[in-house]
Amino acid sequence: MKEPMNMKCPTCGAAKLVRDTRDLAHTDMGEKTIIPNVTGQFCPACDEAVLDGDESARVSAAMQVQIKKTALATDDHQPRQGRKTGGVISWYHGNPALSNANCLYCGQLLTGPAAPQSDKEHLIARNFVPASSMSDTCFNFLFRACRTCNARKANSERHVSSVTLFNSPSRTLDPRADHSAKRKGANDFSPRKRGVLIQNAHEKLKHEFRYPHMTLTFSSIGPPQLDRGHVEEVALCHIQGLFALITSTDFRDSQQIRLLPQDQFFLYGTYPHQDWDNPQAIELAQRVRAWNCVANINAADAYFRAIMRRHETGWFWALEWNKQLRLIGGIGQLPMQIFDELPSERWQPTPTGRMRKEVSIDTAADLLFDGQVSQ
Repeated sequence: MKEPMNMKCPTCGAAKLVRDTRDLAHTDMGEKTIIPNVTGQFCPACDEAVLDGDESARVSAAMQVQIKKTALATDDHQPRQGRKTGGVISWYHGNPALSNANCLYCGQLLTGPAAPQSDKEHLIARNFVPASSMSDTCFNFLFRACRTCNARKANSERHVSSVTLFNSPSRTLDPRADHSAKRKGANDFSPRKRGVLIQNAHEKLKHEFRYPHMTLTFSSIGPPQLDRGHVEEVALCHIQGLFALITSTDFRDSQQIRLLPQDQFFLYGTYPHQDWDNPQAIELAQRVRAWNCVANINAADAYFRAIMRRHETGWFWALEWNKQLRLIGGIGQLPMQIFDELPSERWQPTPTGRMRKEVSIDTAADLLFDGQVSQ
């Protein structure tokens, strides 16, 4: 495989890579080893190395041998949580052998000669939330994901971000949200309406009420709607990433990294901001208040929120995107008891379907993300 020439460093971007042969030093849990005669392209600014396929496989194999030897030789082996810079936790390294061993989404092994191509992944994509809302001090999680999963998530994120920002009540209060909503609405197409931009993808609704001696018909215009498949894809990825971060012991070891399979993930309901007082969402928040809170994240100026609670019967999770949409679900074997016998959403039948009144929530009664993470 021929390496690209005059390429800028993919890690720091401060200098062009220089081809060389060097001895690489690798330190794992205080134990240092030297991998001799490594040929590749090196950054003179940050010492990042870009290797071809064969050389990368040789270096990865040598590093994996050291990682396993160190783990076996250390009686008090501490969990490897990753680097933390500000609020950002990183499992990513330019060398796959020093990153998470598996793709957190599909589970594929990311090292070795048969490994798929992989890239840096941000759990919360910077363009998912309003521009400049992601600071260096707020939470994010960086890791490697295979390119197939990375591309699939990015495609779904673009749609979900466009619609939730376009419909967000924060547009009237935050110029950043309004600017991002207008930009995305004018550039992203709706998957529900071929060739139609999000800003033009309003839903035309027809309502008909029949009485003994007359029929009343009127039309209304609804906001752009989300595609359910894209919503489920982004929610699954967010929860898979958080689950791995919370439960894994050593992210570099495929035997100690914990992955969430899709069949253990359950999305119960989605709630736009005007329906956050939904009786079922309120009841679920009450039912799980005593559960152990293992994650409570408020990032990007509250344009991304997540909470995860654990119980002997399973896990409960909730997400909030762009102050517009909330999602609630679980992790475990179905059926999950907490989702049984929930109160009625008070749907009223109509001649052509059903309808119900949506109710926005009183801030004082909003308990969904009220939880203290236990140590």
